[in-house]
Amino acid sequence: MNQLYHVVCRDCATESLRRSEEDAARVADDHAETADHEVAVARVH
Repeated sequence: MNQLYHVVCRDCATESLRRSEEDAARVADDHAETADHEVAVARVH
């Protein structure tokens, strides 16, 4: 089964869909660190 993860920033309009949990976590961590924003990741499929 294909997994899909939604990455969304709570402080700006940044969001994306990622096909792996690791990639989603990396994108979320990178944005949170560089922008000092709160970022959420959720599996949607």
